[in-house]
Amino acid sequence: MIKNIFLFFSSAAALFAHPMGNFSVNHYAKLQPSANGVELQYVLDLAEIPTFEILRDWNIDRTAPPAELQAHAATQARLWLKNLAVSVNGVKVHPKFESVTAMIADGAGNLPILRITTRAHIDSQGGTLNYEDRNYVDRAGWKEIVVDHGNGVALRQASQSNRDISKALTQYPADPTLAPPQDLRAEIVWTAPRTPVVVSAPVIQQIAQPQAALPAPSPVTLTAKGAPAGSVTRGDYLSRFLHERELTPWMILLALGAAFVLGSAHAFTPGHGKTIVAAYLVGSRGTLKHAAFLGAMVTFTHTIAVFALGLVTLFLFNYVVPERVTQVLGAVSGLSIAAIGGWTLYKRLRPRAQTHSHSHDHDHHHHDHDHHQHDHDHAPITNRRAGSHPAPHSHDHHHHHNHDHSHVPAEISWKSLIALGASGGLVPCESALVLLLGAIALGRVGLGLLLLLSFSLGLAIVLMGIGILVLYAKNLLPENKRSSHHPLVRWASVASPAIVLIIGIVMTAVSLGLIQPKWMIG
Repeated sequence: MIKNIFLFFSSAAALFAHPMGNFSVNHYAKLQPSANGVELQYVLDLAEIPTFEILRDWNIDRTAPPAELQAHAATQARLWLKNLAVSVNGVKVHPKFESVTAMIADGAGNLPILRITTRAHIDSQGGTLNYEDRNYVDRAGWKEIVVDHGNGVALRQASQSNRDISKALTQYPADPTLAPPQDLRAEIVWTAPRTPVVVSAPVIQQIAQPQAALPAPSPVTLTAKGAPAGSVTRGDYLSRFLHERELTPWMILLALGAAFVLGSAHAFTPGHGKTIVAAYLVGSRGTLKHAAFLGAMVTFTHTIAVFALGLVTLFLFNYVVPERVTQVLGAVSGLSIAAIGGWTLYKRLRPRAQTHSHSHDHDHHHHDHDHHQHDHDHAPITNRRAGSHPAPHSHDHHHHHNHDHSHVPAEISWKSLIALGASGGLVPCESALVLLLGAIALGRVGLGLLLLLSFSLGLAIVLMGIGILVLYAKNLLPENKRSSHHPLVRWASVASPAIVLIIGIVMTAVSLGLIQPKWMIG
């Protein structure tokens, strides 16, 4: 067991299963004009989820004979070539299939990844060639086009250069700040003169690219070092565990612990509601039961969301793109969080907008001037003894001032807690989905659900812990500063829902691809 634990933690440095994410499809096209036409090298590198889908569509698994795999790849390659829009001098042409090579490798969670290289020929004797790739346009990924030229060709103008950044998707760059190219269109102007000419570098004239259906992957995911914390990576303990034929109870317990640790680490990556939970609780009268309830809701929602996305991937992959489902869920989550923040902010600002709305109950009805006790001796002055004084003049003034200036809600709304917890767990994590599908692919559905639940628990425990720390930090403040009359408390009660509102709006915009920040609020 000690050896297994060591292997698990040492696997953090293992290669990332796929450099652009588990949902991605990477594109590469090399256009090379020659005296006989244009040679096309077309490569698609599919990550774990699209590979899982295409193998199910072919009705084979990774253990299929190489000849059968190549036959399916050839059929698929011809379909992909038909989806390439190619024209020469305005006339549509069809690339002619020549050969194909398919390779399967290990991915994350013991799921395979697939890379298919197709070679084709485009008939042309020169002129203007337009190229557009229409395969998997709704998938995020690396999208690179290279334009080169052969002997006897004068390449006058091109939209891309001959710089091959990824070496046909075999060596992704090590620079974590390099943004992935997003080229799906190309245009070249070339001639094949009868007499040799001095070939000079073509003029690079960039053209407009199609609008991406989904946001491009963040540059930080390009390298193994940039793999987000808590990601399931190729060759890590869980991937090897799922590959084992015989599982002992100790191995299962260790795997559940590993999934829990991954979920906990994954919670520290951007976009999992840590700031939202802290901002909500810091401006409210939250308790430990509220923090625990939030954690339970996140666990429940995240488990259901990943399981539902797994069903979509298994049975509806021909009709619904799982990544699109994740995008929609992200937008719904962001809108829900914005609604919670906006409604809470409205409720806390409403009393301030009302003139003198602080229940000033000045009870002046108890100004009891007891005149029955005004015992004045009205005897003649001459009869008074020297130094005598009148009887006591009793005035009982009872002033009751009930000033209720509390700007903090007496109780957190359970409906808001349910909505906040559900929103925090609504967006499924790729790694959790990979664990589930990896177990399903091996016929271990129950084990996959247990790993998913353990992963979700790790995610929820972190959010719960952050909530508890926030509440504990509030209790450390001096009593006078914790009072609802203190300016700090009054400010926090309004600022916290405003922060939640802003975060919800930003999350929605990011999910819809309206903004693509290099950072994401946690």
